[in-house]
Amino acid sequence: FGLFGLVGAGRTKTLRCIFGLDRSSEGTVTLRKHSHGKHSLGKRPRDRIQAGMGLVSEDRKLEGLAQTMTIADNLTLSHLKPYTTWGLLRLGKRRSSVRKWLQRLSVKAQSPEQVISTLSGGNQQKVAIARVLHQAADLLLLDEPTRGIDVGTKAEIYRLIGELAASGKSI
Repeated sequence: FGLFGLVGAGRTKTLRCIFGLDRSSEGTVTLRKHSHGKHSLGKRPRDRIQAGMGLVSEDRKLEGLAQTMTIADNLTLSHLKPYTTWGLLRLGKRRSSVRKWLQRLSVKAQSPEQVISTLSGGNQQKVAIARVLHQAADLLLLDEPTRGIDVGTKAEIYRLIGELAASGKSI
């Protein structure tokens, strides 16, 4: 599925409304899962994430990533449950999972504890995409996913998007 338009046509606003970041004047968002039927969603981004929706913002520096936090924080912040026991964060388990995601998306980084702002734009964008995949999103709302990155990384991201679509994810 593709949604496109000229600058100012409302593409970003529409995606933000679908994800629950911006309010719409009317309408509802319904998500159909393969075997689970039709589900009407709550209005908050948290509800949309829990329903299997993920958003990669058009502006990774201002909205998509917490620039002063680590790669591990950015990748797992929206889905910490797998790493908590009785309210405590299991850092070793989280670090291991983050390393797998970094490897899967070919992110060039020194460690999961590296501050996200020290990565190139392309590697930051890969972390933003890894975040929505980590939270098990079946519907990925990708707003300008290759904006401001080099040609080689663009090709990698387009290849990944194609693989995700072929595996049954909605993009």
